[in-house]
Amino acid sequence: MEWESLYCPNRNCRCYGKPFKTGCLVKDGNSHGHPRARCQACGRHIALRYGTAYCGLDAEPALFELAVRALAEGNSLRATARIVLTDKDTVCAWLDRAARQCRRVMLYLWHDLHVRECQLDELWSFVHTKQANVLGAKTYSKTYTIYHLNLL
Repeated sequence: MEWESLYCPNRNCRCYGKPFKTGCLVKDGNSHGHPRARCQACGRHIALRYGTAYCGLDAEPALFELAVRALAEGNSLRATARIVLTDKDTVCAWLDRAARQCRRVMLYLWHDLHVRECQLDELWSFVHTKQANVLGAKTYSKTYTIYHLNLL
């Protein structure tokens, strides 16, 4: 959580989306123990955690982070709950929070991504090994190869 990534979220504000340094934001004390800023253009207060998975989190960020890291390493919900000494339902809620944040970030970053080529080796391996799909997969492969060669 850095000041440089903070921006005014008010869509009607002339400083909307502008980063902290180039926008109209100034540091404006704390709210519930968390740093915040104020937009000089519209007067809106913005918490430093705004737009992050930590926004509105009632737990220690380090504990939340440890839980998400443990889940990313393949630990189960129950094992992670034992590691961070909390309830498994809380860990499940944290997993959902982290997943939603990841989705928002990916949608933002991949919004206008123009893909010209995509590697599907793993998908092909999976489809190819399924006996019921072999005939259809081979037909698709031949069609794709002919189509792809015609494009070159």
